[in-house]
Amino acid sequence: MKKFLAATLALAGFALAVDGKTLFQSKGCAACHQPAADTVEPSLKRIAQAYAGKKDQLIKFLKGEAQPIVDPAKFAIMKAQLTALKSLSDAELKALAEFILSHK
Repeated sequence: MKKFLAATLALAGFALAVDGKTLFQSKGCAACHQPAADTVEPSLKRIAQAYAGKKDQLIKFLKGEAQPIVDPAKFAIMKAQLTALKSLSDAELKALAEFILSHK
């Protein structure tokens, strides 16, 4: 039903905003990345600081096209998740990156 509604709205000329926070939670990112504390993976704050002014590089990383700049030693843990993110659209990846970068 959601897909039908989205397609109908798109055909009617309405753009649907992509919510990065919802994507972050629904794709399981929150299981390892906390807002301000390093746990299994680096915190969103630490990632946002490292990628400040480098949104395109973060999007490339999320696509699996760039090496990590935050804690590369934990990259192996992230590989399976990156595979799942490859199915996201460019708009979804942009929204996800913007959500991450909002944690300055």
